[in-house]
Amino acid sequence: MSLWYTDFFMATPVKVKALVTRVVKHTPSVVSYQFAPQGRVPKFHPGQFLHLALDAYSPDRPWPESRVFSIASATSERARELSVTISVKGTYTQRIFNTLQEGSECWLKLPYGEFLFPDDRPLALVAGGVGITPYLSLLKHRLEIRSSQPIRLSYGVRSAEYYLFGELLNRCEAELPNFHMAVYCEDGSVPGNRGILDIAAIHDAAPGKALFFLSGPPAMISAFRNRLSGLGVEQNRIRVDDWE
Repeated sequence: MSLWYTDFFMATPVKVKALVTRVVKHTPSVVSYQFAPQGRVPKFHPGQFLHLALDAYSPDRPWPESRVFSIASATSERARELSVTISVKGTYTQRIFNTLQEGSECWLKLPYGEFLFPDDRPLALVAGGVGITPYLSLLKHRLEIRSSQPIRLSYGVRSAEYYLFGELLNRCEAELPNFHMAVYCEDGSVPGNRGILDIAAIHDAAPGKALFFLSGPPAMISAFRNRLSGLGVEQNRIRVDDWE
């Protein structure tokens, strides 16, 4: 763990039943779920994740099969709302997609993870597709406190269909004085840069001594991490969200 993470207090994870209160299908394979927790939820940090289980949990039995997803809601909302966004990729996420609807029950276990964002350093956030989700809680929190922290988000999508959470991102551009965003769209259907994410250009545009956060497909993360190292970025300035 890098030194700045020693400043974060890590809550003990809890298991809590939750009700699905909202389902948003962004694309045929990307969906967001909003949950109302039915018990106490400890404070979590932006960038942390939860385990989602469809089968009922009982203290006298092991935790059921589950999958992990970034927490997309702000920690200030945790008593009434938790949210995640998933990409349907395998058997279990397909089961989630087929099973969960408004009113459904599920079990959550949280918080976990060390993909954490200090508030006293410039941040260079890189998101490929649904890799935007670990940053949502961060951006909501920075809006709440009207942060002046330098943040540069580089967001790559295949097409306009996959450009998610535009309303939140527009608020960040309008209300956070040191937030800047560059969008890369492969087919050019979203205003910005046509094509794929360019890590060399992202590096050159980043604030001095920024911490780089990488979230997206594993191949992208690996390639970008290696390229940043080749550009002289120290390993302790690179963090990756690589649990997928």
